[in-house]
Amino acid sequence: MFFYILLAPLGCGKPPPLADGDTTETLRFQYGHGERVEYTCQNLYTMEGEQYKTCFNGEWVGQMRCLKPCTVDREAMITHNIQFLHGTIDKLYSAHHDVIYFRCKGGRTHVGTVGMRQMCIDGVMLLPTCQ
Repeated sequence: MFFYILLAPLGCGKPPPLADGDTTETLRFQYGHGERVEYTCQNLYTMEGEQYKTCFNGEWVGQMRCLKPCTVDREAMITHNIQFLHGTIDKLYSAHHDVIYFRCKGGRTHVGTVGMRQMCIDGVMLLPTCQ
């Protein structure tokens, strides 16, 4: 004779934190199997992956991360002898995958292999150089 014991799925404690992000709701200390929590990233950060983590038999499942924005400021542009192709602002924040166009300042010539059109990739943007 065989007996099967059915166990109820386990619940979860508080969901894990998200670097550069937060949950969209007030957290509880306990969650039931199948309940989910929604996450969001800080301003200008871009969510990669799912928006939710779900309690599955005592474990939080779901993968996401917040991709960093890029910053281009006056000092960096002076160092590289460049300026924004459009506009005259001193500092620009751009989200992951945003594209910025540059041009050489005052009669200078573009040198090197970094192009005048650059994309922000998780907080990193290469800058072209002019001489």
